[in-house]
Amino acid sequence: MTHISRYNTLQRLALALGLAAVGSAQAAESGYAESLYSDFEAASKGQVKFNIQTLRSGAVQDLAGYKLVALTGTPTYTLTTVSNALEIDSAKFDDANMKSLYLEGLDAEVNGFAEAGFPLEKGNFRQLEVQVTMGKDQRTHTAAEFCWADQGHCTVFDPSIEFLDSLINGQRERRAQGWAPTVRGELASAQGLEKAGTCGLASHPTWKAAQITWGSYRVSLRNIYGIEIGHKNIGSAQAGLRCNTSCYPAPYGYSNNSSASIIFPNSVQCDFAHAQGTSGRSGKYIGKTGCSHRFVLGAKFNATAKGVGLGVDVQIDSTGSVHQNGGAYVDTCGYF
Repeated sequence: MTHISRYNTLQRLALALGLAAVGSAQAAESGYAESLYSDFEAASKGQVKFNIQTLRSGAVQDLAGYKLVALTGTPTYTLTTVSNALEIDSAKFDDANMKSLYLEGLDAEVNGFAEAGFPLEKGNFRQLEVQVTMGKDQRTHTAAEFCWADQGHCTVFDPSIEFLDSLINGQRERRAQGWAPTVRGELASAQGLEKAGTCGLASHPTWKAAQITWGSYRVSLRNIYGIEIGHKNIGSAQAGLRCNTSCYPAPYGYSNNSSASIIFPNSVQCDFAHAQGTSGRSGKYIGKTGCSHRFVLGAKFNATAKGVGLGVDVQIDSTGSVHQNGGAYVDTCGYF
């Protein structure tokens, strides 16, 4: 395992900037990186805000022989997230441990693009200053965008946001495919003349049962060259509640196992759990399943069912960035 010294990183960065300045007039503003960060911001519902500035630009061939760290330097922090199929939640800053930091992508060589089918002489790059704001906390890091206009291909290497391209492009694909949770209900029927009305759900009085289903989905984790180095198969989950013949709640549902694989020294871990509870005529079912990943070892995703009654919950203890599925359904049975 190779550790990257900050001194060498800055040396390479200075050299790369010198070369980039020579070719700055050659590079076109693609807007790809801006669209990527904009979609991230939208998926987080504004929790994370970005401001992107171009520091240098030029021809990729001017960087031949250099490693990506020459453009970005080593990160002082990472931005980890909890994501479902279409949204991003719980983003937070994690300070980087410079003594043990190892990011395989930093050691990747610019020449690798040619081996992946993207000729250096036909590509342009931009070195980007990325300002990240969450509430009152604001931080700045450096990223790099590479584009091949003739091939209609762009990619962003951001060592502070784990698999940024994979995260956002995966959400774009699922949205285009129409992925969405589904809600289904069963119509209620009269319970007899002795009952004052029909038993149904408080949220939908004409229904005697309802459920939300989150379909499974796949996450592809790709390196800067577009090669898949890992994946996650996020399991499906369902949460529902039925009113029984006595008009009391009977929660039901499931959370299926998730699985993942990734090349060393990246890491992944998966887990799932579910729970149900009732209190009087109200009931709740909750189920969650998912996986965490990290650029380095130590990814953790532990799901634990806790609580009783309507206080049941599935708590997630995670390290790294998470993809998960599932949720809760809470309702009350009554006569309407």
